[in-house]
Amino acid sequence: MRDLASALRLHIVAIAVCATVTFGYLFKGAYPVGLALLCGFDWCIVNLLNRATDVDEDRLNGIAATEFVARHARSLVALSLAALVGSLAWGFVALPASLAAVRVLFHALGLGYSYRVVPTPRGLRRFKDLYVLKNSMSAFMFVLSVGLYPLLGVAGPRAMSVSGVAVVIVYFFLFEHTFEVLYDLRDAEGDRAVGVPTYPVVHGARASAAIVYALCGVSAAVLVAGRASGAILTRELLMVAAPVGQALFLRAQGAERISRADCVGATYAGAGLLLVYLAGTALWQRAGLPMNI
Repeated sequence: MRDLASALRLHIVAIAVCATVTFGYLFKGAYPVGLALLCGFDWCIVNLLNRATDVDEDRLNGIAATEFVARHARSLVALSLAALVGSLAWGFVALPASLAAVRVLFHALGLGYSYRVVPTPRGLRRFKDLYVLKNSMSAFMFVLSVGLYPLLGVAGPRAMSVSGVAVVIVYFFLFEHTFEVLYDLRDAEGDRAVGVPTYPVVHGARASAAIVYALCGVSAAVLVAGRASGAILTRELLMVAAPVGQALFLRAQGAERISRADCVGATYAGAGLLLVYLAGTALWQRAGLPMNI
């Protein structure tokens, strides 16, 4: 069970679930637990398919459960694809058409991330094999799932303006990139060996750390600008704590010393911050304190 949990990358599933509930509350004033679990399920499929195609670099990087995945790769892929097809068919019956279509796009990008189905001048490649797209496509998939799932799947009017939703989504798109670069710092040796052009492979650890700091700074600036323009409230501005914490963590740990435990811990910490944020705003609202500040 431990190997299966590691293969599922439950830390990534956890932050996806927590983010979906959080953005459901911000965007629609609801707690879409069911949609959050669906989002977690979708990320389980993406993670299993990705692990099954990343065995070589995962071995080089000493990633947990790699041998388990290698032994059961065919079964994991078959089960994942069967679950994927079945869930998409169910989605077109049970979910709003727009959400069902977004899930198709999400999983199409997930397949393109793991399998060589993306046409390029040099033949079919994975998104993972393409510079910049390796990181931005994963961040875009997060926006599709944790952002659009609650927007499209929760009935009723928005609890936030269009401009406010845009500010939060841009913020999260940029901030999520920082996790991608942290993981790439951890995986630099294996990615270099198999030719995956991540920022650490192309530019080195020091430049990659600078990219993380820049992403943290710009994502925080987006929230500050959103608050200054009135697009978001102070409660959304509080999310600036996440990029600040990420930058301080990287500075304390050092780009050359990022480990698997660091990455997993940072991801669970991100999920924990989302839960604290949700609990804090709920308690604030229950106490009858003003929410429009």
